Amino acid sequence: MKSVSACLSFFIILPVLGQDINDMEKINVYGQTPLSSTVVSDHSAFGSVQTIDAQALVQSQAISLAEHMKNQLTSLHINDVQNNPFQPDVQYRGFTASPLLGLPQGISVYLNGVRFNEPFGDTVNWDLIPLAALDTVSLYSGSNPAFGQNTLGGALALQTKNGFSYTQNELEARFGSFGQQQYTVQSGGNKSNWGYYFVANKYQEDGWRDHSASELQQMLATLTYASERRTIDFIVSANNNEMLGNGAVPEKLAGLAGRSAIYTQPDKTDTSFQQFIVKADNVINDQMSWQANVYYRQNEINSLNGDDSDYEECESGSLYSLCEEGEDDSLERVHFVGYDEDTWLSELSDIDADDIDGTLNTGFTDNESYGAALQWVGLSHFDTSESFYAVDNEFIFGLGVDQAQISFNSDTQFGILNNETVDDDRSVTGIGLYDSESRVSLKVKTQQQYLYFLNAMTFGGNFTLNLAGRYNYADVSMKDQIETGKGSLNGEHVFHRFNPAISVNYKLNQEYTVKLSYSESSRTPSPAELSCADEEDPCKLPNAFVADPPLEQVVAKTTEASLHYDNTNFSALATVFSTLSYQDIIFQQAGEKSNEGYFINLDKTQRQGLELAFSTQVGDVDFSASYNYLKATFESPFVSFSPVNPLGPNRQVNPGDEIPGQPQNQFKFHINWMFNDQINVGTEFLYASSSYYRGDEANDNKKIPGYAVTNIYLNYQINERLRLSAKVDNLFDRHFDTFGTYGEADEVLGELYPDTEFDEYFVGPSRPRAISVSINYQF
Repeated sequence: MKSVSACLSFFIILPVLGQDINDMEKINVYGQTPLSSTVVSDHSAFGSVQTIDAQALVQSQAISLAEHMKNQLTSLHINDVQNNPFQPDVQYRGFTASPLLGLPQGISVYLNGVRFNEPFGDTVNWDLIPLAALDTVSLYSGSNPAFGQNTLGGALALQTKNGFSYTQNELEARFGSFGQQQYTVQSGGNKSNWGYYFVANKYQEDGWRDHSASELQQMLATLTYASERRTIDFIVSANNNEMLGNGAVPEKLAGLAGRSAIYTQPDKTDTSFQQFIVKADNVINDQMSWQANVYYRQNEINSLNGDDSDYEECESGSLYSLCEEGEDDSLERVHFVGYDEDTWLSELSDIDADDIDGTLNTGFTDNESYGAALQWVGLSHFDTSESFYAVDNEFIFGLGVDQAQISFNSDTQFGILNNETVDDDRSVTGIGLYDSESRVSLKVKTQQQYLYFLNAMTFGGNFTLNLAGRYNYADVSMKDQIETGKGSLNGEHVFHRFNPAISVNYKLNQEYTVKLSYSESSRTPSPAELSCADEEDPCKLPNAFVADPPLEQVVAKTTEASLHYDNTNFSALATVFSTLSYQDIIFQQAGEKSNEGYFINLDKTQRQGLELAFSTQVGDVDFSASYNYLKATFESPFVSFSPVNPLGPNRQVNPGDEIPGQPQNQFKFHINWMFNDQINVGTEFLYASSSYYRGDEANDNKKIPGYAVTNIYLNYQINERLRLSAKVDNLFDRHFDTFGTYGEADEVLGELYPDTEFDEYFVGPSRPRAISVSINYQF
């Protein structure tokens, strides 16, 4: 890690950099709980926070929230596993928030105070967030226990607009490369104590990869009652989205057929989402207030994945069927859903078993959840003649419950891979027969109950002591709808833990503040992980689960030290941090496909690093920049099984080996220039260093190379009603990869490209240069 002297040197030169600077965007550090809609206190935080407002989102013209955060937030990185802008793996300080099952989810996400992680796998479906509706975005660092489950590395709190924060009517149309079309309408206003806000958004694109079209339909509406002491919001939102993201491609195929080529298809995800929230903020008097919410949430997720087949032809006399490799390497005949075990393929279909070289894996998840939360805030002041220091105290106490009912079903249908020539689309056509062994039907009930408190005591206005704690109780009940008894998915799992936190802030003078903090948080194994934890019976994500041995809950312990500089001319932050995770859950590969395996606990992993960031304004130019160094490592030895690893399947992982997919160095800067009252132009720059391929936990093979990318944008306010905007992403059309894994491409591609020997490297290629223009009309 970088030395503390480097941090101090950074701050010594800061005042020189900002002369005659006014009204700049500052890097704030403050505390908040999920229920707080506004800043509760400048002194109740554990770690730092980065904020984005609605104006910044408009200026950047990002397609999605993840895209904006990737370009402008410190320590945040994206792996484009699916190559769909609405299905990224978001990485922050080495922890993940992703829509994909199988990844350890270490970031909690809240929308209007309600937990947004899905109850089944703790996943985050970024497509459900309408970007135009967001009023503020806050990214909190560290293991703050106030944010509850999954806050191992950080928490993301999103607040949407209402009729008092947004009082306009807008129509916007956007058109861009790769068939991009977007139409947005939003309206907000208020009269007396009542306000309303409404947004509807439709987005569609052909996708820059082959066969990768997507269409999103999003809606959110808010009715608000606001008086001097009370605010009540009634929020309803709904989505109906269809996304194709055909994932990683063999590195050599990208060179032969172009970076838009795909391996197999389809890889489709459909989401149907609805949510109802009522939240209230009530001020009792100058010293007391309370906040509360109740919610109902339902998200139906359908997945369809076309892939090549691991099944082989087997026969007995004139009968033939499909077989798969058993435990002792012998072939075991498959059983077809709806037919006797003795039924052969030749008795059901005229298709030759040798022609069945594909599979269609389908999954359906119905996440239905509801809950309520309440918090009380009390302020007090002590200042007597005997007191050496005046003391200000803030105390927060909260409690809540989240419950979910989940239905999960999956099947594997046998199919034919359309792969005769290089011009074929490599799609899979099902034949109507399903594998009985892969079939899953599971009902899950979860309940989370929690209590938390935060206390901030400030002495003399300069020294603040913060204390916090949260007690979590989780009950996960699973009932197999197919099997009973031994070997079924039935199970009852209970987890509970108290997570503490402490921090001290000392204000050296009007400009410098030092902060030290220690915090703990945890996450319980998700139902998806609990159902896929048997080494003897691996599963295929997201399509199959097995009887499970228990997994331990994950506990993260973060130590953080920061130095803040803040005046009217300049704002900056330097931070060093270390997070130790105990019993981290990882997906251990068990078959030749990267989604086949099981979950295990690791004794210890670590993420440690350095962050430097500043923000300033010089005349009409806003400028911000950040650098982060991250060392994400395994700290306990284990044997990683990666069957298609170029160096062999069993790789010894030692303490200090880096966690794949995490660049050690990132540098970002953002410039926004107000050319005049009507025109502003901006530039976003991002550099990320190299990282290891997923599957190379032992750090034995080559890395994914580092990359740099530049975006530019322009906004032209023609008059008070009409605005034209344009953006160019990846201005210099750089070709790079953000993600890598291992796979076996020879069986699918070997005959099509006989002169090419395909290796095991698969990559997630970057999107090429993309241009978009939009027109916005306000009335």
